[in-house]
Parts: sequence; structure tokens; C-alpha cells
Amino acid sequence: MLKYILDKPQLHVSLFDLIINDPLISKPYKKQFALNNSREYSDDEHLAEVFYTAVTIAAYRPYYKDGKDYYADYYYEQNDDTSGLFSKAEPKAPPKYFTGREKELDELHTLMQTEGKVFLTGVAGVGKSELVRKYAQEYKSEYAHIGYYNYNEYRNGIADIIANVLPNMAFIRSDIDTLYEENLELLSAFGKNLLLIIDNYNVPADRDSKLPDLLELECDVIFISYSHYDDDFTVYDLTEFRTFRESYDLIKQFYPFDENDPDVKFKMHRLALITDKYPFSLELCARSMKRGTDTPDTCADALVGGIKNMKARIPANKDRKPKTDTHYRHIESLFRKADLTDTDKYVLSYMRFMPESGVPKMLFQKLTRLVDFTEIDKLIDLGFIHDNSDGTISMSSIVRKLVEADYEIDPEEMLAFGETLFAMGTNDAPEDLLAEIANNISSLQYLLMIESDVLVAYHLLFQFYYKIESNFNTDMALTCMALHYNKNIFKHRLLYLADKAQFFDRIKDSENFDLIKQTLENTETNPRWHAHEDGKEPPSDPLVRSFIVSEEDDAEIFGLNDE
Repeated sequence: MLKYILDKPQLHVSLFDLIINDPLISKPYKKQFALNNSREYSDDEHLAEVFYTAVTIAAYRPYYKDGKDYYADYYYEQNDDTSGLFSKAEPKAPPKYFTGREKELDELHTLMQTEGKVFLTGVAGVGKSELVRKYAQEYKSEYAHIGYYNYNEYRNGIADIIANVLPNMAFIRSDIDTLYEENLELLSAFGKNLLLIIDNYNVPADRDSKLPDLLELECDVIFISYSHYDDDFTVYDLTEFRTFRESYDLIKQFYPFDENDPDVKFKMHRLALITDKYPFSLELCARSMKRGTDTPDTCADALVGGIKNMKARIPANKDRKPKTDTHYRHIESLFRKADLTDTDKYVLSYMRFMPESGVPKMLFQKLTRLVDFTEIDKLIDLGFIHDNSDGTISMSSIVRKLVEADYEIDPEEMLAFGETLFAMGTNDAPEDLLAEIANNISSLQYLLMIESDVLVAYHLLFQFYYKIESNFNTDMALTCMALHYNKNIFKHRLLYLADKAQFFDRIKDSENFDLIKQTLENTETNPRWHAHEDGKEPPSDPLVRSFIVSEEDDAEIFGLNDE
């Protein structure tokens, strides 16, 4: 056919430009096409390749009809840098005791088909995450890919999620902003064939600057939150069970009973009525009855008063502390009447540091130095810890809040926990999991239990991030240390220099390198930094003077030799 073409160079350029400039072709596909083909004509073989590519796109891209006209839709190839898409973020299966919610699943599905972006809201413990996991399971065939992420505001929120939809790319690429933009276009290229789920999005709508980018994507997105959202967004509010039948079915998952016995059915009806058919309360009661700790009557008597206002919400207030309402006090009473042992409380106390998405059961046992799984299994039976289908364990947000309010951390136990964690490496668990646990203990109230000197504590944290090659956290840890050094903290100068060398080696290709380097140089050029070395009079401030020690003292304190 090529022999009949009169102007081959012009055809080659036209086809090349047609593909490159088509806004409905995914950027990864166009990038690979540009790498494999030049814009200028060279020979018939390359012209045939470009021609074949254009014809293939035209033949296989999806089209949709609007009236009498057909329009081209987004085009991508399944093997174009997408084979690993969401490979580390596949949704967990719903719990095996999941029951009911058929109408809610249908209503959510209708909203997703018509709106594409839905904020699923509701009080903690009403079953939002479980419903969405069931939705992902039920409608899996409608999507080419489903990704499930937990929102972390303190790790760049949506920007971090999007930059990591392809595993390891954020690790080998330093141009994170460019990677973010490329991944946005990649996700949009899938159109309605892709579902992105973001759990724990418990922030106001205007808190994350990247939210508008996500709302403009062509793909489907579900946000799971207990925050309020106004009419500018499509909101699906999940409430208690709609029927007593659903309440009975949930109780039966743990505590089978005979509905034909009028007395038994009355007691179960009373229990569902008092709890206002609230799923988590029913689950805790049923688990307690299964263990023989309670009867339907003792559970109901303990909860008389019920949840007066199931419409109340736990909003994301400015101080980030949830408002305590009758619903929260209800769960609180069930939690506190469980008569937990000191070991049970110890396990729950350290579950607060685990990722909300879950932690492998064996890794948690190792971190907490438990002899076996007995205590963990007991708390799973009680319902305070969830046993997930993928072998991980997790704790619900409402139990986490109760634990944080009731249980203090013992400094000696925290020291042992920190030492165990910092001794681990990527052979023990994935980098992102270890880094998230370290993040959760990085607040000063916990970190100072591991090392009373704040600079040494930050040093330990930095060294751990460096060891597991967590670039983002390594960056943040040393930046934090540099800010402390720049406030005339002198005595850790040798420690600082050792960290600095490792840090520069790790981020030398980072787009933030110049900014961080300038921060550290500002520290080193502080006129007070080397005052005592130059024979000048040290600062007169008694507190500052007390921090000035010699290099020999530094070496002795921190075990650093001349090398």
C-alpha cells in the first residue's frame, strides 16, 4: 500500500502529530510511542509502524454514541505501565460476618453510575468501610482496576496516594510533581473502568488542595468519611440498619438464637431497639453473649437509654478531637464493661500505633514481644480488634479513640517497643508499613520515652528511615533536626554531620535537594555554630552555654570514634 502514497514524509509527520496531540490517548502510551518512533520520516519500515499504530488506536479505542453521532473515548493499553496499578492497594474482602445492606449497595451503585464521585459518610462504627469493601466485591466485574487507600493528611494526603498508584515509581523517580500529573492522566484514561477508594478522608473539603484534581478525573472515586460535606458534593449518608431483620441476622453471625421462641425474640428485639440497630453495638453485644460474658438481658440493661441521636456526627473539628455524643458513650460503656486484663490493655495500647489499614498478625506479635497469639485472639473474639481476610489485624477508629483516652503508655514498655522497631529492616516487613508505624510514634510524647534527649531521639528516627530507604520520611526527619540545630543546639554536632552525609547520599537526585541543602547550610553558617572552636567567647545565655561541649565529649556520649 505504501507505494501508492505520494508524500510519505508528510504522512509520517501528520500521523505522528495526530497520536501525540490526541488528548484522549493516555500519556504513558504516548510517551512510549515517542520513545520508539521519531517524528521525521526515515524509511518505509518506520512509516509502516506509525501507520499501524494509528490504525490500531482507531480500531480498538472505545467509542460512545450521543444522539446520531459517535465520539472517541479515552484510549490506553492494558500493558502500558499499568500491570502493577494498585498492586499494593487491592481492597480487602468484607468481614465474613457482613450481612444485610442490600438496599444500600443498590443505592450506592446507582449513585456511582450517575455521579462517579461519592462521599460516603456516617458515624464511626456504622459500617462504612465494610459496605464499600462489599461494593468492591459485588461490582468487581465492572472495573479493570480497583485501588483502596487510607488517607494520611500528614503524608501529603491525596498527592501521596496518586504518586504511588504504580508501586515503586515514587521511589525510583525524584520528579514527584511530574509523576503526580502523569498518574492523574493515567487514572483518567481508564474512565469508568477504574474505581479509586479513599478511606479515612476525615477532613473538611477545602483542607486538601489536590481534591479538585481528583474530582475532575474521569474514573470513579469513593471517599469514606465521618466529616460533614455540603451540597456541592454528592453525599451518601450511611445510618443504622433499616430493619430489625438485619439486626437479627448480624447477631446470629455470633450468637445463634431461635426466632420461633417468643421470649428469646422479644429479648433480641429489645436489644436491637435499645441500640437503635447500630451495627457495632450489636456486634459487641453478640460477641459478649457468644463468650458467655453477657446475656441479652444484661447487655440491654447496661445500655438502657440507647443512642438518642443517631443523626449526630463526629465532625473533624479544628482541634481534631471528636465530639463525644451519646453514641460514643454507648460504645464506651460496652468497652469498659469488658473487664480487660493488663495484658489486653497493653495489646490495645500498641495497636494504636499500627496502620488503620492493618498490620500482619505475626509482625505485631514480634513488635510487642508477645509469647503467642492468645491475647490477640481474645480481643478479636471481643470485637475490639478486627481479623482481616488478608492475615492482617486492625482496630476501628472508635476503639482507637477509646484506647487513646483511657490507656497511658508505660515509658519502659515504649522504650522496648522502640528498640524492637528500630532493629527491624525491610526483610521483616515492607518499607511503607515500617515507616507508617514509625510515623505513629514520632510525636514527641512517645519519642521522648524512647530517648529523653529530643535530638538523639530524632537521630534514631532518622537512622531508621534511612535504613529502610523511606525517602520521604528521611527528608522530613533531617529537616526537623536541622531546624532544631539552627536554634543554637550545639552538643549534637558530630551526630548531625554523620546524618547529613547519609542524608545527602539518599536525596541527591531529589527535586527538594536544593531547598534542604540551603536549610542545612543556614545551620552551618550560623555565627554561633562554631563560636567556641574559633576561640570566640561563647554565647552568654546560660541555657545555650550549657549545651556547648567538646568533640571528645560528643564522641564519648554517643559512642562515635574518630573515623
